[in-house]
Amino acid sequence: MKVEIFRRTVKDRRRGNSYELLYHLKEGIEAVGDEAVMVNENRSGPTVEGEMTPTAPMAAMFGYGGDKQMHHTKGRRRELANNCREKKIPLITFDGGLLSSFGNVSTSPDHHFRVSLYTPMNDGDFLSDNSPSDRWEMMVKKFKVKYEPWRKSDQDDPIIFVLQPKDNWSMNELDPIEWFNKVYEKLRPATGRKFIVRPHPNHVASIVARKDDFPEDVELQFTQKHFAGDEKKFYRFHFQEAIANAHAVVTHNSTASVDSCIRGIPTFCTSDLALCWDVCNKDLMDIETPKRPDRTQWVNDLGYKLWSIQEIRDGTVYKRFKSKLGL
Repeated sequence: MKVEIFRRTVKDRRRGNSYELLYHLKEGIEAVGDEAVMVNENRSGPTVEGEMTPTAPMAAMFGYGGDKQMHHTKGRRRELANNCREKKIPLITFDGGLLSSFGNVSTSPDHHFRVSLYTPMNDGDFLSDNSPSDRWEMMVKKFKVKYEPWRKSDQDDPIIFVLQPKDNWSMNELDPIEWFNKVYEKLRPATGRKFIVRPHPNHVASIVARKDDFPEDVELQFTQKHFAGDEKKFYRFHFQEAIANAHAVVTHNSTASVDSCIRGIPTFCTSDLALCWDVCNKDLMDIETPKRPDRTQWVNDLGYKLWSIQEIRDGTVYKRFKSKLGL
């Protein structure tokens, strides 16, 4: 079978984990004995008409593009996903981000990517429903994941707000400060707890520049404004410390919400694209009495959403999707 891999769903700089991953997938497809074609491998510049039109029985890409992000790389992703759905062509989609505060970071040679159909968000199909516990148990051991019971907080424990950049895939051009202030208007009358806001590590400087746009009773927490080398990794690991004594975590659709749910911190999300949607809280008015659902099947399924670079390169991932799709 022929599979088209759309190389221009990653940036034209031709380097980085997302760029390399598509070539790892090509290896995996060929290891199974099928044909892998890198579409527009050497093209760059503006998108041209028809560039994201699939012609093979299966396609593959990296990332996500929202319906308000129809420009550059994100726009190509969105266009490809729409075209594949229209033609009923399966589109294998890759993304990272999950369990990063536990150590599953993109710089790790043992990084595990999420793999799904059409979108790496909650509206994608990871073919992971009703999975057994084996892969989740492996993840817990590999990354020393702190999978803990739901926490019962003290009356003085704060609420942590996790921001995301406006151009982040999952924000889909929603301004993070506007998002926070709308959430603040709903939550502040419902609780007297301390509000702590933590910007995304790639977005600290722009939040500092707009710090006066936040209400006066909000604490902004920064570790540093600029990052080099391992500094970003340490910021992410600091997230675990930040939530250790939190009453709740509130975010739009940060992948950090998956980590906080695993850690047992009641988590509120305002987007149904969040990958913790099945176990997070949706109603902000429940802030003082958050729901604490059973997470057993959710974490088991999570184990089958994440796959290693080696499993992508040796054909395990491709063969699994091909088999489950009956192709």
